[in-house]
Amino acid sequence: MSPEMPSPETFYAFLLVGARTGGLLTASPVVGNQTVPKQVLAGFALMLSLAITPIAARTVVHLPSSLLELGFNVLVNGVVGIIIGFATRLLLTAVNMAGYFIDTQIGFGFANLINPFANEQSSILSTFQYQLALTLFMLMNGPLYMIATLVRSFKDIPLNGNMHLVLNGMAAVPMMSIMMVMCIRLALPVFAVLSMCDLAFGLIARMAPQLNVYIVGMPAKVIIGLTTMALMLPVLALVVGQIITGTNNGLSAVFGGSG
Repeated sequence: MSPEMPSPETFYAFLLVGARTGGLLTASPVVGNQTVPKQVLAGFALMLSLAITPIAARTVVHLPSSLLELGFNVLVNGVVGIIIGFATRLLLTAVNMAGYFIDTQIGFGFANLINPFANEQSSILSTFQYQLALTLFMLMNGPLYMIATLVRSFKDIPLNGNMHLVLNGMAAVPMMSIMMVMCIRLALPVFAVLSMCDLAFGLIARMAPQLNVYIVGMPAKVIIGLTTMALMLPVLALVVGQIITGTNNGLSAVFGGSG
């Protein structure tokens, strides 16, 4: 008995689901890293598309009447997937930025490491905080929330929908403010403590000019800064939880205005 061939509607839905899933995985902060082989990325996108196609195929209204319409719908779905993945990556960047500000204040800004996830140079504490946040993101089932958001997007934005999502891109602007607030909340305690240390060392330099404050101050700032940062590490778990919530809220704003 020969296997049943899929209908044109099912194959068309699979093509659009693959475009949206591929866009998500390419821009996501976990699978989309440059260290992940492209074969693994393509295989995971294929398996995920096969699993989602039966659900998403119900949203197909009609088949495309031309290759131009087909290419347009593939492009739109790819953009939707990229937005979902990039939203999470954008908020995780707040952790990286906070680490960079702390490095600059402590004095580690001149020492850079190769970030294996971004394949670029980053400061020491920013690389540490980003990798720790990414680990917490995995432990808190962040990738599952991303997949759930992907599945939900097929209800909010049909497979052969329109470009209202792209035109409504300004709805994602609040995510930038969420990112900056998270960055400030992570970096402000260490920044405030080290600023008080600078003020104290400045007063000591005025009161005792013969004392070389620079030689004493640099090791003291490193010790105080790292101690303060270690005390603030439990807050990072709360921030990662807010990253997941902020991603869902920001994407809801985009998807809500796309219909």
